[in-house]
Amino acid sequence: MRDKLIVSEEIILKIQSRANAIKVLANDKQVLKEAEELLDIIEEILEDNTMTLVEKIEQKMRETKFTDPEMNASLYILHRKLSDGKISPQDAMALFEMYVSSESFDKRII
Repeated sequence: MRDKLIVSEEIILKIQSRANAIKVLANDKQVLKEAEELLDIIEEILEDNTMTLVEKIEQKMRETKFTDPEMNASLYILHRKLSDGKISPQDAMALFEMYVSSESFDKRII
């Protein structure tokens, strides 16, 4: 599991702006490609941060509904506990990340 780093959105937007400038000014194809990859990563980070934890859980529940009923049930229980206030958002996030990271492990076993 990767450690999370908290960076303000302002800094991410500055990096995005500079990457756009590099993309516009670059003549070298390799530099242009690297700038585009950096912009893609930043876009993914910004998009990922717009979803709430509940939305992430709901999305993962939809994804696993037919492919992994056990994961879907675990996520449903997590969703209910979080919605009912029986678990803190920090604990819910830790459990969610654990479930998602173990999903790929479970697929390798089968």
